[in-house]
Amino acid sequence: MEIKTVLNKHIVTAGCSFTNCGKSWPYHINQKKYGWVHNIGSPGAGQAFISRSVIYEVEDILNRGTLPEDIEVFVMWSGIDRYEVLSTQKETPMHKLYIEGNDMNWLENFIFIDNGGRRIPFKESCWLKSSTRGMQWENKPVVRLFDMYFKFFHTEEESFVRSLENILRLQWYLDSKNIEYKFMSWQNIFNKYSFTVPKGYPSTGGVAEGHNIWCMGWSHNDWHDNIVWPKEIDCKISKNTPLLKDIYPNSTHLWDMIDWNNWWFYEDEQVEYGGLAEWVILGERHAWGNGKEDPGHPSEYSQSEFTKKVIIPILGER
Repeated sequence: MEIKTVLNKHIVTAGCSFTNCGKSWPYHINQKKYGWVHNIGSPGAGQAFISRSVIYEVEDILNRGTLPEDIEVFVMWSGIDRYEVLSTQKETPMHKLYIEGNDMNWLENFIFIDNGGRRIPFKESCWLKSSTRGMQWENKPVVRLFDMYFKFFHTEEESFVRSLENILRLQWYLDSKNIEYKFMSWQNIFNKYSFTVPKGYPSTGGVAEGHNIWCMGWSHNDWHDNIVWPKEIDCKISKNTPLLKDIYPNSTHLWDMIDWNNWWFYEDEQVEYGGLAEWVILGERHAWGNGKEDPGHPSEYSQSEFTKKVIIPILGER
């Protein structure tokens, strides 16, 4: 389906590294010139960071005179137990230690300080990202900070509740501005096994954070059509798998307020609430990953095909 380029069209895309890591799906929207793409995805980002950054970006576009009908938002929600902490030079005693390092991929900010697109320097203010539990960032004070959080304060129920609250915050904001949007997820983030997977997946062993299907792809990156599911995995991607909203009572009322008509899911006879990972591994049967350099993300080919087969048809519906 061909879509005419609309020069005043702004497409805001947000998520974690599945959205901004190499030539991910927003890159392929941009290549085909379907509009001005604002990719604000951030590796390791959780739902709170995603929600905040989209609200800020959309407000900035609106304040520059763009009409709401010329803005469209795509969000690929991330892991439900990811957490961020705001660190500032003014108020955080260890701020100087938190911003030391080379690649600084545990840091992010999204606030502009002028109309030229300059963002607040990390030395003044930034968000610290946990990414997945046990993430070994280069900066050890940041690692210790999040190790303490996960050891003493983290619970699955609170993480799920917080995820739904951030999804709702962004839903209500976009609805209030009359802005078109489509939500999706990097993988199934709503069932019982969205937090951990059994020992042995991925191939490094031990309990790994994230949904089964992603770790299966990681450990079997030679995926092909006749691969057989291990019996202990089947039940964990099935439509019969309990949903978190049915396990945790503090989440049910939030779940019921989400507008599921504005979501895209990969679903088949076995799977519901699937995301990009399920689409790649189960739907398209693509080989997983980008080789030894990047085994944890969909390949550029998968990302390109996802844009062509999923994102572009959604744009064509508008």
